[in-house]
Amino acid sequence: MACYNACPKQAVEISDSPDGFLYPSVNADKCVDCGACERACPIVSPLSPLGNGHPQAYAVWHKKDRCFSSSGGAFSAFARKVIEKDGVVFGAAFDEDLHLRHTEVWDVEGLAALRGSKYVQSEIGETFRKIKKYLQEGREVFFCGTPCQVAGLRGYLGKSYDNLLTADLACHGVPSDGIFQKYLKKLKNRLGKAEGFVKIENYEFRRRDGWGLAPSISTATNCRPLYGIDALYMEAFDKSAIFRECCYHCPFAKIPRVGDVTLADFWGIGRHGVKFKHNVMRGVSLVLTNTEKGRKALSALGDDTFIEERTLEEALIENHNLTGASKRHPQRTEIIKAFLNKQMGLGEIDRRFHLVDHSMKGQIKMWSLRLGLFEKVKAFYNWYKSR
Repeated sequence: MACYNACPKQAVEISDSPDGFLYPSVNADKCVDCGACERACPIVSPLSPLGNGHPQAYAVWHKKDRCFSSSGGAFSAFARKVIEKDGVVFGAAFDEDLHLRHTEVWDVEGLAALRGSKYVQSEIGETFRKIKKYLQEGREVFFCGTPCQVAGLRGYLGKSYDNLLTADLACHGVPSDGIFQKYLKKLKNRLGKAEGFVKIENYEFRRRDGWGLAPSISTATNCRPLYGIDALYMEAFDKSAIFRECCYHCPFAKIPRVGDVTLADFWGIGRHGVKFKHNVMRGVSLVLTNTEKGRKALSALGDDTFIEERTLEEALIENHNLTGASKRHPQRTEIIKAFLNKQMGLGEIDRRFHLVDHSMKGQIKMWSLRLGLFEKVKAFYNWYKSR
């Protein structure tokens, strides 16, 4: 979306592709060949790297927001500091129809909508133009997004700003809003008639009351965890089966990173090297500080934030997408077509492509999650490994 934001004549138009992803095209009648779109594009005009390729790695959690976040709440910690300075935070939030869009937040209460992992491509719209305006007014701005979105912002701005802090996420790849919306319709058709609800009010890709647990939906009457075929979207996501085509050869899935800081889950902490003698069941964020600005921002988080330096080697072992793109599922195109096909239900998609693990091991894991046993076993395992 850097090209869309950069065009002074609104000649760059955004439309859906057949697989549900947003792509730019140029309206020749409006284009004046100024080259602004090409200069802003971080693919056509590659950016210089941030940092020296040797970021420092930290285990982080925010003591107040940890239980309301997908992992440790590091995003909230940075965002709170910017808001304290009368700054503005930009992140991804669902609208009332569960379309994901980047939006601005000016107060701590507004951060609730931005918290939590959201595994779908967010719509940038004119976010980059707004950010430039605020930066030129001297306001502090914090932008959090996928690495390509951070690169798009940097390409659009064309220069660095002391009052801008950027955070790129450890991104596996992004499915389209079109795929997600079709999945929600199929899920409602599958569950709604039996359970009596007419609308899915909210979708949590990862529940926030435990680290790495199943997704859930909220309706007008209750919150319902999703397992197996009901969670088929996340099953397909975990198998890299529904990503945008370019995600499989992402130029930003590497070190040096494109943001001042990088945010991720600190998967495997304490299992690969120095023991981590803290309870990890509520989640632990991984923060890489890629620039001096990022290091200063982390050190300024204060007493509300737990911070412990770890090694970069440990951080990379179970966060593969920090150094490489996801591997393309061999049936990716067919699976996306199936999700977009109005006539195919979730059960039929699973029968055709075997996305859900129906093995004995897979069924044991699913039922242990349903019965609340998985978290207890995992807690014991983590305790044993940290001894």
